[in-house]
Amino acid sequence: MKPSWKSWFEQAATAIHEWLQQETHSFAELAELIRRHPDTVRSERTWLGLTYRFYSLVMNEATLKMETKVTREGKERILFLSFHAPRTKAAVYRAYDEDGDLADIVATPPLSEKTAPV
Repeated sequence: MKPSWKSWFEQAATAIHEWLQQETHSFAELAELIRRHPDTVRSERTWLGLTYRFYSLVMNEATLKMETKVTREGKERILFLSFHAPRTKAAVYRAYDEDGDLADIVATPPLSEKTAPV
């Protein structure tokens, strides 16, 4: 078999394997994952009396970032959430985007401990 065909078959097999392992999560589920994961880096800033929290998590080669605004009642409102993983299209939620919804479903590589490759 020619080296170029062999390489193409290996790439195709890898792509199919990654596609079969995909999970689906809503942006709300990703937000909870970011909040609760022990490896999440969290910072907080207050400007003009408004408090914002910034979250960052890297796991299984995926990068998740989130920005929230803390309400007067102490609840957090998600302003921005992004998910980036190698060889996948970035998924982004923005509160000001009329088409965006926290219930929107995105495909991700394995994120849960049960399904993540070791």
